[in-house]
Amino acid sequence: MSDLYDTCVFIDYWKGEPAAVALVESARKNPGTILYSSLSAVELWQYKGLDRKEEIEYTALTRHILKEAPLNTEMAKKAGQWLRDYSRSQRMRIAADALIVATAEQAGATVYTKNCKDFQKFYSNVKSY
Repeated sequence: MSDLYDTCVFIDYWKGEPAAVALVESARKNPGTILYSSLSAVELWQYKGLDRKEEIEYTALTRHILKEAPLNTEMAKKAGQWLRDYSRSQRMRIAADALIVATAEQAGATVYTKNCKDFQKFYSNVKSY
């Protein structure tokens, strides 16, 4: 079983939060063993305040340290099925989370996040850091 780091790990790492720094440093010791969802790239690069240093660090993490767990149609279908019972506004708010955990589920990965509540709506193998 592997681990998958949610977007908040990247953000908290950049902010210097000790628990996130420890997770990333662990990944640096074993490059390619920790996953991230391609949806995290969307979430990171959409931020207007992304500065050049932050962009360089995120690029290094996603190209050289972490391993991408890309989204596929089966994962998207699974996430869509999970989202059926929610209102349109709720679906829009939690769609990325459903897609990230569908990716983790297919990989048999534990999701590390600070957003446990939304992720655990769909997947039980979620840990806070």
